[in-house]
Amino acid sequence: MPIITISREVGASGTYIALKLAEALGGTCYDQQIIHEIAEKMGKNKDQLEDFDQNSYNRVGVFFQEALSSIAQGGMVFHPFGIGPLDWDSAEMFTTYPRNTFQEKDYYDVLTQVIKEIAEQKNAVILGRGASQILKGNANAFHVRVVADMKDRLERLMKEQNLDQHKAEELISGKDAAASNFIYDFFDAEINDPHQYHLLLNTSRLSPDRCLEMILAAIKPQE
Repeated sequence: MPIITISREVGASGTYIALKLAEALGGTCYDQQIIHEIAEKMGKNKDQLEDFDQNSYNRVGVFFQEALSSIAQGGMVFHPFGIGPLDWDSAEMFTTYPRNTFQEKDYYDVLTQVIKEIAEQKNAVILGRGASQILKGNANAFHVRVVADMKDRLERLMKEQNLDQHKAEELISGKDAAASNFIYDFFDAEINDPHQYHLLLNTSRLSPDRCLEMILAAIKPQE
């Protein structure tokens, strides 16, 4: 069986599909285990990686991590909007932010290592975190994108997480931006580009269980 990556919009039931898929294959669905493994390999705690993780990716937080690392090495830090060097009191910055900073490349390198190690496991299902990009050259990988109409995404989140509509809208907006920015910044790709997936499924048109059946049929070895 191939390694399956699942890219999904929040509220589209992608996590449900991934878990059921791993169950059907007798394999493992990798989600939070990925960030825990990255943290362990980098000698960090999970909270220190929050700005870098796809689910909570924060461009500003990553920028300041890069900036502090540059200062620590005696380098100059330029304004993120290209208007010259930042004018700040570096001593004040170091009292505000932790010294054990790291750079985007450090995170990217360990993320790539972890995803490739998971890809060696039997019947692996990988949720998000750029796995479809990292494994796009892997002939044994099968990439799926799960989406849904905004109305259905809102209704699912409001029901599943007991949110009012405003909170659900905020959650979707934040998660969508974080995932899109993560894929663009780390891989120079558009998360919604259908050409990078083998299968694009819309759970507003097909039930999650029907989507599961379609994935299983698609990865079934040809007789």
